[in-house]
Formats: sequence, C-alpha cells, structure tokens
Amino acid sequence: MSISGLFVAIGVAGSTDLAKKVGASTAENKILINENTETTIPGLFAAGDCTGGLLQISKAIYEGARAGTEVIKFIRNKTSKKSA
Repeated sequence: MSISGLFVAIGVAGSTDLAKKVGASTAENKILINENTETTIPGLFAAGDCTGGLLQISKAIYEGARAGTEVIKFIRNKTSKKSA
C-alpha cells in the first residue's frame, strides 16, 4: 500500500485550518475525533490540544501515541484487504 500524503502541522497555520481545507469536521475551533483519534475523514487522525479538552503537554503526548497506533492499525487493515 502506498501513502499519498502525510501532514505535520507546526507553526503558523492553525490545525483546524488544515482540517477544514481537507473536509474534516470541526466545531468551536477544534477538530472532531472519535475514541480512536480518527477524524471524519478515513485515514486522517488528529491529536493534542487541537481536539479540545485539557490543554496540556500530557494530552498531546498521549493522543499522539494513540493516533500513531491507530494509523498503524488503519494501514495494516487496508493492506490486508488488498491481499485478500
């Protein structure tokens, strides 16, 4: 499976600006995610302060690790479906 893109947003543009541009749902300047850190766009994950809740480093670290784990699951699932 090939990956068509990877976005790492650091700096000037707000994370919700990027999410809105690609069509992910947002509310009150936050990116909406489910319990697996997935946005409303399949394969697009978000983590940290941009998803709302407590604004702190520990939240970003936890959700970043969670999102990374969910990305791996997503890619493995896509790969196994192509193999079948």
